[in-house]
Amino acid sequence: MGPLGILASTFQIVLLQSFLDAADFNAWGWRVPFLFSIVLLFVSIKTRMNIEESPVFRELQAQDRVSKAPLRECFKDKQTLRGMALLFFCISAGGSLLFFSSQVYANVFLKSVVRLDAQLASALVMGSTLLLFPLTLYCGWLSDRIGRRPVLLAGLLLGAITIFPVFQALQHYGNPAQERFNREVAITLSGQDCDYSPFRKAASACARNQEFLTKHGVPYTRQAGAEAFVQIGSESVVRGFQPDALTAALQAQGWVAQADSTQVNRGMLFLLLIVPVLAVALITGPQTAVLAELFKARTRYTAAALPHNLSAGWIGGLSPFMVTLLSVQAGDVLAGLW
Repeated sequence: MGPLGILASTFQIVLLQSFLDAADFNAWGWRVPFLFSIVLLFVSIKTRMNIEESPVFRELQAQDRVSKAPLRECFKDKQTLRGMALLFFCISAGGSLLFFSSQVYANVFLKSVVRLDAQLASALVMGSTLLLFPLTLYCGWLSDRIGRRPVLLAGLLLGAITIFPVFQALQHYGNPAQERFNREVAITLSGQDCDYSPFRKAASACARNQEFLTKHGVPYTRQAGAEAFVQIGSESVVRGFQPDALTAALQAQGWVAQADSTQVNRGMLFLLLIVPVLAVALITGPQTAVLAELFKARTRYTAAALPHNLSAGWIGGLSPFMVTLLSVQAGDVLAGLW
């Protein structure tokens, strides 16, 4: 999914949330974007059918030089293999990770960890996504002037250096009360069978407590013990899995279920979200040209499409799950970003 897809889906969610209450949205409203995607599927198929082959490829067809087995030819040619590896592990992997971090995980982080209003979080992400279009065009133009490599490296370095401090600052400017609570109140989690997985439902009381704390943006430390409990601060202890009692105990110590709108610095949040978007643009701007320049015409489509889509699916697509898993295991809402 590209920025246009993210923009369309986020806009639908914001629109639905403005017309539906939380109960209706959770009951059936969230299905509407998936139903609307059927229309987009037909548009995509129609667009693909109307795309003409490039003059270079048409010339190969006229000369009967089109590869009969492009996949086999790609894996037999060492130069093509090196280009595919570079694309999979560096260019597409870095771009996919940054794209999903800035467009998908940022929205989740603002809602679950920073505890922003859902509409505000989606609107902020949608606004930053709009800037991705002109920034991508500019970065593509820039790569024509100074070369692909410096622009790509700038994007990868900017993303690697800023991703952690950006998300840390999102919490600071979005919910200072929550940041203060996380810093001052120690949370201890105890119990057996505390193995969380994003792919299955939590079974034990410890795993449920672990999942609850993570979803509510609360960091914790784990303690070995047979009895399942959560200790909040030095006095309050909630035994077993009691979500209502746990919520009340957290709120008594200063945790807030939703960020105070008067304390939310919307301008700084928007500026912070632009940083990873700029990193994505520095990669996606020259990326299309790089895909064409890395490989020879007779195997270009296969050599570019295979590593690019595998990297986007395996690395980029699974990154939100991996970030969540690492954060849960570490007991720190920011740990997965490392």
